[in-house]
Amino acid sequence: MKILIAGSSSGIGTELTKNFDKEGNFLYLTYRQNKNSIYKPKNAEYKYLQIDFLDEKIVDANFKHIDNLDVAINVLGNIDNSLIKNMKSSQWNDVINNNLNVIFYATRAEIQKMNQNSHIINISSVLGTTGIVGASNYVAAKGGVEAYTKSLAKETIKSKIFVNCIALGYFSIGLGLKLTPKIVELTKTKIPLGEFGNPNEVSKLVNYIISSRYLVGQIIHLNGGFRI
Repeated sequence: MKILIAGSSSGIGTELTKNFDKEGNFLYLTYRQNKNSIYKPKNAEYKYLQIDFLDEKIVDANFKHIDNLDVAINVLGNIDNSLIKNMKSSQWNDVINNNLNVIFYATRAEIQKMNQNSHIINISSVLGTTGIVGASNYVAAKGGVEAYTKSLAKETIKSKIFVNCIALGYFSIGLGLKLTPKIVELTKTKIPLGEFGNPNEVSKLVNYIISSRYLVGQIIHLNGGFRI
């Protein structure tokens, strides 16, 4: 398979790169700044692509190096938290750009390279549904990703491009490692399982999604019961 992981230098991106590190796969691994943080595949062929998905010219230039794709997974985003009353316009716009607008630019380029019976998976957050104090910009962006996924899926399914979204809860990787110990313990009290998820659960779900030929436009929650 030919697989694009947009945002491969992140925690979940690294986990997914390891998942697809198998003979016979060709991986396109994108990064924005730090190529050295990307997991280097040992079995799959691969190519690094430095892409700022907010720059259309850079996106177009890099996608000229991609012949076709069977799977594209978009692990893109950032946070800049603040209470709404204190939030600067720059904070709002930056998080909307880097969590929602990047998905538009990425998927617009990806759908032009997808084979039949291919898959696009956008990575979102459970917070896009539940909301949370202090991160309204992030919540709005992830909610937008989920709504956008549904519309994109309706547009592409006749071309046999299956688009779905995974809304992640809290995992012991990526942003989950940046939380303070106090926030970690408080968050665990809100998860019925009482613990953060193992990152390999994400790969298991991705593997199921790309094996399906009937799953279309769904927001699949993986959160240990944080949202039921």
